[in-house]
Amino acid sequence: MDQNVLKLMDWLTAQAGETIMIKKQEMNDLDTVHFNLETVDYRNTEDVIDEYLDSALILRGTGNTLNRDGELVPLPQQNYEIAVSGLQLDNADDGQVELRTERAKYSISKA
Repeated sequence: MDQNVLKLMDWLTAQAGETIMIKKQEMNDLDTVHFNLETVDYRNTEDVIDEYLDSALILRGTGNTLNRDGELVPLPQQNYEIAVSGLQLDNADDGQVELRTERAKYSISKA
């Protein structure tokens, strides 16, 4: 596993049992998710049959996202995936981590 992925997984694992806020900037779209993190798993592309699935960190728990009206709406599944292809950590401290992947830019902090 890549060192950046391992560092991010360690940071997220340390937040288990807490609510985190995930801001994801993808192109011109900004999503904000409040997520009650229970556990973190790693999915390796070598372990899946579907070729379209990338390596990813799978955050397990429950969460809500802000809709266009500013209302919190429950996530459709009890997990949140962060694809880790090309992962670069820009900043990581006790309260927040900032990262970039091939798809998006993230800011994850304690809520």
